[in-house]
Amino acid sequence: MDQDRTDVLLAKYLAGELSPEENEELEWAMLANPALRVTLQVLQRMRQLPAGSAKEEQEAMERGLQRITKEPVGENDLMPDALYQEQTKVKRLSSRRWMAAAAVLVLGVAGAMLYPRNKHGVATTPAPIQDKEITTRYGTRSFLELPDGSKLWLNAGSKVRYADGFTNGRRELTLTGEAFFDVKHDPEHPFIIHTGKLDVKVLGTSFNVKAYPNDSTIETTLINGKVEIDLKDDRQSNIVLQPNEKVVIPVKRPLAVHTMESEVLRHTVTPDPTYRTLIETSWVEDKLVFRNESFSDVTMRLERWYNIHFSFEDQRFMQDKLTGYFKDQPIKNVMDALQISLGFHYRIDKDTIRIW
Repeated sequence: MDQDRTDVLLAKYLAGELSPEENEELEWAMLANPALRVTLQVLQRMRQLPAGSAKEEQEAMERGLQRITKEPVGENDLMPDALYQEQTKVKRLSSRRWMAAAAVLVLGVAGAMLYPRNKHGVATTPAPIQDKEITTRYGTRSFLELPDGSKLWLNAGSKVRYADGFTNGRRELTLTGEAFFDVKHDPEHPFIIHTGKLDVKVLGTSFNVKAYPNDSTIETTLINGKVEIDLKDDRQSNIVLQPNEKVVIPVKRPLAVHTMESEVLRHTVTPDPTYRTLIETSWVEDKLVFRNESFSDVTMRLERWYNIHFSFEDQRFMQDKLTGYFKDQPIKNVMDALQISLGFHYRIDKDTIRIW
């Protein structure tokens, strides 16, 4: 989506004029570029505050936006606490003209926070790093910009590694775990991701790859663009994904040659109608979402999310199905909700949760 269209959607959101189709379009734009979520959080707070006089609103808006441009952004914080505090003083604008202008201005500010500029006003990028390995522990997630300008969100318990030469035309990295990529378009130099069982080749696109060593499948979800998946166990078969498609590939046993239809699951993905988020990439927004997943699979995700271990003293609950949505919840709140759904008992012993 181009910048002008994004500006229009954000302005209409703030004015309360988004149609259902435009609201879905904005949701997809934020999935393709999670940095837009920062902008939306600013706008939501502007809409929720009480209205004041026209003069007060204009002055408050100017003060608030000036404060945004001056606040530094921490390495792991896309929106500083000081910005939240200032927003509590900003009154919502009754003028739709001001709301539209605010949407465009805040979008520019969010971009400026994510892409710092030098003293001449030119956007800067981090210096190339060679022989680099980035790891996230269980219970943490991280964002980084690669030397070629591509962006990467790394989920808990994951690792990426890239070698010397990444910025010299050989854009290749190895992934263990889960990552969301926003790859800079460069037709001359394909971007290749290596995992244990497959390689993903892209030119410029947004997509999610889930390839944890202990999982029974590898998943690739394409948001926009085009990717080609090379199955290492079947040299005669490649999979080309189209936007809003997901492929699930088994890894516990070798793929049989010429049995792709029975081995590989491929389907269209859409935002969940209840939670209004794409489950496959919800983790980028710090949302823990699962639908009709077995308790054993859910606990594997919880282990990575909260850096905790599960021990089943009663195996009968492991294959029970669960659906849930959690954001910014401690593990006890999550377990209490799951306990209500399945009726199990549990206790937390330091870093272990015992189920019976």
